[in-house]
Amino acid sequence: MARAFRIPVYGAAIGAGGLGYANYKLEGVRSATSEILSNVSDKFNSAYNSATDTFSAAADMSASLGAQLQGKLSETASGVQDSADAFGNGARAWWDAFTSQFAGSPDQQQKDQSSGPGSSGSAKEEKWRPGEGPGEPNNNNKGGSEEALLGLMGAAAVVGEVEEKRTDPFSPAPGGKDEHQLLQLTRKLIEIRSVLLSVDQSEALKLPSIVVIGSQSSGKSSVLEAIVGHEFLPKGDNMVTRRPIELTLIHTPANAPSSSTTPAEYGVFPNMPGMGKITSFSTIQKTLTDLNLSVPPEMAVSDDPIHLQIHSPHVPDLTLIDLPGYIQISSMDQPEELKDKISGLCDKYIREPNIILAVCAADVDLANSPALRASRRVDPLGTRTIGVVTKMDLVKPEHGASIVRGERYPLHLGYVGVVCKAPPTTGVFKSIRGDRESPNVTGAVLRREEEYFGGENSRYFGRDKKVMVGTDTLRRRLMDVLETSMSSSLHGITNAVQLELEEASYQFKVQYNDRRITSESYMAETIDALKARFKEYTSQFTKPAVRSKLKEMLDDKFMNILEKLYWDDPRTPELAKLAEDRKLTPEELDSYWKYKLETASSLLTKSGVGRDSTALVAEGLRQLIDSIATGEPFTFHPSVSERITEFSHAILRERMGLTADQVENCIKPYKYEVEVEDREWQVGRDRADDKFGEEIKRCDSKLAEIRTRLGGSRKLNGLIRHVGELERWEEERRKRRLSRGVIATDREDEAEEGAPVLDAYKYSPAQIIDGRHALLLSNRLTLLKMRQQALKSRRCRMGPEQSAFCPEAFLAVVADKLAYTSTMFINIELLEQFFYQFPREIDSRILYDLDRAEIGRFARENPRIKAHLELQERKDKLEQVMISLQSLVNLQKDTKGVSSGPKREGLFTKFF
Repeated sequence: MARAFRIPVYGAAIGAGGLGYANYKLEGVRSATSEILSNVSDKFNSAYNSATDTFSAAADMSASLGAQLQGKLSETASGVQDSADAFGNGARAWWDAFTSQFAGSPDQQQKDQSSGPGSSGSAKEEKWRPGEGPGEPNNNNKGGSEEALLGLMGAAAVVGEVEEKRTDPFSPAPGGKDEHQLLQLTRKLIEIRSVLLSVDQSEALKLPSIVVIGSQSSGKSSVLEAIVGHEFLPKGDNMVTRRPIELTLIHTPANAPSSSTTPAEYGVFPNMPGMGKITSFSTIQKTLTDLNLSVPPEMAVSDDPIHLQIHSPHVPDLTLIDLPGYIQISSMDQPEELKDKISGLCDKYIREPNIILAVCAADVDLANSPALRASRRVDPLGTRTIGVVTKMDLVKPEHGASIVRGERYPLHLGYVGVVCKAPPTTGVFKSIRGDRESPNVTGAVLRREEEYFGGENSRYFGRDKKVMVGTDTLRRRLMDVLETSMSSSLHGITNAVQLELEEASYQFKVQYNDRRITSESYMAETIDALKARFKEYTSQFTKPAVRSKLKEMLDDKFMNILEKLYWDDPRTPELAKLAEDRKLTPEELDSYWKYKLETASSLLTKSGVGRDSTALVAEGLRQLIDSIATGEPFTFHPSVSERITEFSHAILRERMGLTADQVENCIKPYKYEVEVEDREWQVGRDRADDKFGEEIKRCDSKLAEIRTRLGGSRKLNGLIRHVGELERWEEERRKRRLSRGVIATDREDEAEEGAPVLDAYKYSPAQIIDGRHALLLSNRLTLLKMRQQALKSRRCRMGPEQSAFCPEAFLAVVADKLAYTSTMFINIELLEQFFYQFPREIDSRILYDLDRAEIGRFARENPRIKAHLELQERKDKLEQVMISLQSLVNLQKDTKGVSSGPKREGLFTKFF
């Protein structure tokens, strides 16, 4: 049973020794020792996993053993008090005290009791080894190695938990009402500052921030990382901080539950919402490094800030701005003006009302500190400057104390001395903890500073010396100064916000009559307007409108067929003479003309009517959609306009092939036989007469243009006669050459007899070309008028049986039938489907497919809507800020009323 209670007894002894030392050294250590004792008991009890009755028996036995060993512990406590020089030895001192008292054999214990404290160093002390305990022989076997390993793992776990608990020295003490109000005031002011920065960048609406300046080797990064508790700033051999880093620290409650979406500690880049909440500080460090290195080497530094927010229960509410460090001389790969650029960038940020955190190294004379020189230029009295002296452990304590007291270079806000050195996170405890994310190192930094500033150095840095040292003091000092500076600016910023709010409200009333809009409402109105305009334009695609367009296309087709088969045929005048013969019946007509009629009908019906008619209507729809998508207000929304065009064209491509096939299948009977009624014949004859009239007008207009260029009808007629003679001679010459079968040379052509003489002074080559065109038009006019007279003749009025004598009327009837049939199936297969799908595709691909951020960007693409939304948001934010500021003013008044009295104690009275 003694083996079962060994480890609890060891824990009890360690706790008792620590408690005795704490009573001697520091009153506050008692609570920490009790926590350690409780954690050790819990860890070891869970490791052994004993039954409930065993735990109760162990507790009783521990109490009895404690009573029996009270005399021995009292003797050992004096030895521990005399031998301990610093509390930093911690558990090792307790463990040594325990082993010197209990690790040996019973004989050795008796010998130690008889020798007493004074003779403890006369005899050689026997060391305790793992596996040995009171009452056991001191052999070399390894039977207790398992218990020793379990104890080591438990101790590692205890050390880890204690370290993590020490990382939140910022949490206000219980009952600290003033500090709680300070936290609330600072946090609300930081929130207001963020809102004001999003409203306006003017100096009148800026709340103070803490600007960190210093040389590259002064330890700026160590100070900031000690405040945050993690290594997150970019590091490298060359200058890696090339842009200002605006760091906002947000304190979260330590007892707030963490989840997968809201971890305990995380960072956020507000300008990079896609990254979300980053829990790995190494990732934050890499991101900051990449953002800084994005500045080209020839620029070296940029004034474009990087915004970073860190949420943690171990940080205070602060707004810090880390700037590139001052340099004395540029390197070979840096621009010569780099020093001036860094100095100018720092001067831009250290202007009022910002607070300057001048970081200086203790081992460098303050007279050579570029941070103090820069701060003195803009703050000669030092009312806005806090000095931070780093590397205090590199100088003598008395010299460091004199620097922190500010005797040679005084500052109104004073100096704070820090060490900012965290112990390495490697070793046996690191291997036991595993490869998880490194813990918060603020507690380790504070312990290191306690070791340096306490002990023998306490005579230089004690509270009675009235010097500010330690990272914890710096954190609270920064909070106090920032809160004081913000409070002093509270009334001024309230008045400025009130003026801006009145101006914004007036502009909103005058420009928009207090009419509020949202990005979503603008999107809905735009989509409704698009649908209404589309519905309005669809009236252009009714059945009569589509049939008319198709008739025009088919009329052009049959006019071209007539030109190829009839007008260019020299026998066409013969057909008119045959039609005048009343005794000639259609059956007696020459088969030549019947074949021509069948050929013309086949050319018309087999010319790809389905494909051409479908393409014509689809092209009309494309032009309609393009006109809608490129009109107001889509001129401001090119991406949405392109999306509308894409999916509308996709619908048309999907339906065009099917529609063309359906139309071709439906007009297939007309490719073999066309039945014409009398009514259709009369309509076709009238339509052919109209088309001939239009063609005659076009020919007349072209002749009139040529006549105008030549200078009159007489010159035109002379030119036509001359060109006619040239063409007749060329035709005769061509026939003679074909009959002889030879090709004459140019000289033979010149020497050939009978050639007309070209008067170069009378007609130019351009006029000869116009003459040829005029001759062609005049011949065409003669033929058209002749065929128009044939259409009006008695033969063509007799009915469709005379189609061979009047091919123009027959082709007009066929074109009308094709147009009617094509329109019917195009309307069913293409238009109705498109009119049904297009509005629904608008909803699915635009209205419902865009998220809130995309809708916001869509609305702000319109300058008019952007100005409306910006003024509206500015007014809303100013109203929100005004309400928060008014509540803070009331809170400040209440705080002053409560704290008024004969003696006012500040936040740092307890430290001094």
